[in-house]
Amino acid sequence: MDKKDILDQNKRQNRHSLDEREQRIYNASFGIGAVVVGVLCLAFSIFKAVHHQMFYEFAAIITAYLCTTFFYQYKNLRNKFYLAAGILSGVAAVLTTVLFFMGYMQ
Repeated sequence: MDKKDILDQNKRQNRHSLDEREQRIYNASFGIGAVVVGVLCLAFSIFKAVHHQMFYEFAAIITAYLCTTFFYQYKNLRNKFYLAAGILSGVAAVLTTVLFFMGYMQ
């Protein structure tokens, strides 16, 4: 089997999967999307704070995102920093969610 046959066979077998370049672009798009969500949550939080309103929902969104990201990184990299960051951001996500709902029960 020559090089061209091997490449053709590989393309046939993996025709529905992404190649390395496509995977990098796909993964980067999630990072860019997360930055946009973070900036919007920050902007909305500042706006609501200036107008003396609660903004716990935005903090809950960001901390829950960070929590899942850190735990995923810990699962794959086994770096204890990510475990600690995941736990702390998870606690923050739970607290901000509870504060959000408590604000509507008054």
